[in-house]
Amino acid sequence: MINLRNVMMVIFNLFLLAGLSHAASPKAAPPVEHGMTLWQTLVAGGSVMVVIGLLSIVAGAIIIYDIITFKSEKLLPRKLYENILTKLENYDVKSVRELCMMENNILSRIVLAGLDKGKKNLKDASVKEAMEHRARIEIGNLWQNLNYLSDIVTVAPLLGLLGTVFGMIQAFSAVPLQSTGVKVPVMVAGISKAMVATGAGLVVAIAVLMAYSFFRGRVQALTNVIEMYTDDVIKAMENL
Repeated sequence: MINLRNVMMVIFNLFLLAGLSHAASPKAAPPVEHGMTLWQTLVAGGSVMVVIGLLSIVAGAIIIYDIITFKSEKLLPRKLYENILTKLENYDVKSVRELCMMENNILSRIVLAGLDKGKKNLKDASVKEAMEHRARIEIGNLWQNLNYLSDIVTVAPLLGLLGTVFGMIQAFSAVPLQSTGVKVPVMVAGISKAMVATGAGLVVAIAVLMAYSFFRGRVQALTNVIEMYTDDVIKAMENL
């Protein structure tokens, strides 16, 4: 499974430092612009927008990966399941091993864990323990991959809020540099642009949350199938 937690933390720390240095420099906030393009609006959000953009790319990659990967027929082929049960009913353990070694999916790895543990006796209790342990590992891997989306849902709004705070600091630090007549427009322009980061963070979080909710149901369904297949194969081995 992909590992993104450390990468996300490194990116966050780098751009946190960049944002702090950016907010510390007292620059005059630009006047309100009308008819800004989408790109100009995103740029107005400041350096934190870069991190939010990277998170959206990472989230998109995870979603595409999950769409391709989280398929029952790919991870838990029913044909393989039926063939394993048929061969076990015919006491053909050797063919079961060969069949599973030709495959690379959750079901084959669970069955091989049991066969490797019970080379002398498949009815031994250690075979059941080995298969159930492997099943828990596979289920944990599915949920761990999904948890990355949950992390992004949590981090994206916080980054947006952080960008807004940096923008507010910059806007208020620029006010003393302006004449009395332009202080209010300058401050309003700075605040409105500071809110862009919060909006972007919420958009990313909401989109990723919808994807997370969808895949959570799919992973739960896969978990149920893993448990059912594992129990059936264990029973078939115990009847040998």
